[in-house]
Amino acid sequence: MSTTGIISVNGHRILPNTLSGSLDRKASASVAASLQSLHKSLSNGSKIDYSKSSDDVSVPKLDALVVGASWAGIWTLHLLKSQGFNVRLVDMYADLGGSWFNNRYPGCRVDTEIPLYEYSLPELWKEWNWTERFPSRVEIHNYLMWVTERLDLRKIMTFDTRISGAKWNENTHSWTVSSKDGVYCTTRYLLPCTGYSTVRLFPDIKGISSFPNSFHSSDWPEGSKGAFANKRVGIVGNAASGVQIIEAIAPHVAHLTVFQRTPNLSTPRRNVQHNSTSMKELKKSFPHKLATRTAHTGFSTKSGIKTFDHTPEQRQDFFERLWNAGGLAFWLENYDDLITSRVANAEAYAFWRAKVLARVADPAVAAKLAPEKAPHAFGTKRPALEDTYFDLFNQPNVTLVHLPDDPMMEVTPAGVRCAASGLHALDTLVFATGSDFLVGSMLDMDIRGVAGVPLAHKWDVRAAGAGVWTQLGLMTAGFPNMLFTMGPQAPSALGFTPHMAEIQGAWVRDCLVHLREAGMTRIEARVGEERRWKRVIDEVAARSLLSETDSWYMGVNIAGRKKQALNYFGGVDKYEEVIGAEAAGGYKGFNIE
Repeated sequence: MSTTGIISVNGHRILPNTLSGSLDRKASASVAASLQSLHKSLSNGSKIDYSKSSDDVSVPKLDALVVGASWAGIWTLHLLKSQGFNVRLVDMYADLGGSWFNNRYPGCRVDTEIPLYEYSLPELWKEWNWTERFPSRVEIHNYLMWVTERLDLRKIMTFDTRISGAKWNENTHSWTVSSKDGVYCTTRYLLPCTGYSTVRLFPDIKGISSFPNSFHSSDWPEGSKGAFANKRVGIVGNAASGVQIIEAIAPHVAHLTVFQRTPNLSTPRRNVQHNSTSMKELKKSFPHKLATRTAHTGFSTKSGIKTFDHTPEQRQDFFERLWNAGGLAFWLENYDDLITSRVANAEAYAFWRAKVLARVADPAVAAKLAPEKAPHAFGTKRPALEDTYFDLFNQPNVTLVHLPDDPMMEVTPAGVRCAASGLHALDTLVFATGSDFLVGSMLDMDIRGVAGVPLAHKWDVRAAGAGVWTQLGLMTAGFPNMLFTMGPQAPSALGFTPHMAEIQGAWVRDCLVHLREAGMTRIEARVGEERRWKRVIDEVAARSLLSETDSWYMGVNIAGRKKQALNYFGGVDKYEEVIGAEAAGGYKGFNIE
């Protein structure tokens, strides 16, 4: 067996395929403890007393500071380190991984299959072996830990440090970055890689703080495994996290009440377990599959045909093939006009609905889960993947409350009171109600650009506000030398995260190398180019059904927000082409000095 990629943890020699998916097993408890000890020593060892003024010699002066230690942050750190930049990464959590570290709820796993959800660097995918087609949170976190060890990044990462703000200094062309302890560092380039699902949301419900045992799904209590057995549990929200939690706990609780605002148009996961033999065979297809991530949707094929090019019989066969393939195939490999034609979309919804109705025994419950009239065009909200979700509503201990028919009136110390069904007595209440997607993590920091203007003023997301403005989803005017990834106005939530991290990280690296070689120290997006990109964003969105659905893709999962396209819907392939052309043309959409 090859020893390439072995890491040593307190004397333990760990192969990648041994580490993957194994740290929660009893047999690996000592390894897990050793890793935790290593992480603690590394993160603590990386901390410095930054409670000084920015002129103090003890305040680090960096070429670049990466904020956020998940896919984009890790990759950007690697690329800049490889180019010799004096770069560090900082993260607010106790360890790397972002959502994959913080989301501890039962059933948490990715909806994107391997190898589309891993880095494309050959020395990484050749050495690491996955245990599932759709890996769990634990396995993804283990993978990211291994990657940082493999790429020798841990020593330039700091954890347990929340960046509270940053202020632009025009005289020095640098950012002064602060944490709760004071000045953290000064840096030429500020690189927020904070992801798009960090800042949790709670619904605006009377009495929400009165219930004694409630929490957000992203703040799942440690050590709670089995704690819900024989309990009455309520869950508000049934997007991806909600569906996964419901599947995980419904068989074990005394009673589960699901408070549903909008039906989730979930499709089958069809997970597969892997071993060393199957992974060896699967890896033969990795080069081809990884190359397809540059396609429009990131999947291997577009159908190349429209819905009514097929006869009804052919259409049924086509839908069945996608349905049986599992994963996101029924969404992303469907007919080319799925998201542009209402009548075409209705055909896909009718097929989906028939599949669900066949699984739910009670017609009244089935009508709430799969109504005759679609709650929205299929695919204009990201469908969750499910194994047993719809079947669980046949259990006598599961109750569905459809909030449009039976609104939630208040939360009380005893449970949730609804308008028609009255009080639902609960022991535990879970809010799987999502995040302030795409903008929340950056607006959560007090970032002040030229003349001290706050980013929250520039990105005025209130209903009457001007909305978000960026140049290519990478920079925003008035905030020089701040380059961000996985943010708004890029295909951040539509492309596969590792691939988006790679293409945007490479653009950032190439840009900073260009500036260094040209002897330039300042780059800023042009206002006119921001307006042009905003027009492109809106025009592309208007050509699809996505713009007609109130979703977080359009920024309206929060009451009082301006409806706007927060993603570029033109495809990952086109986006990569556009940002590549900007770089090849010498960054003419930016002011450089």
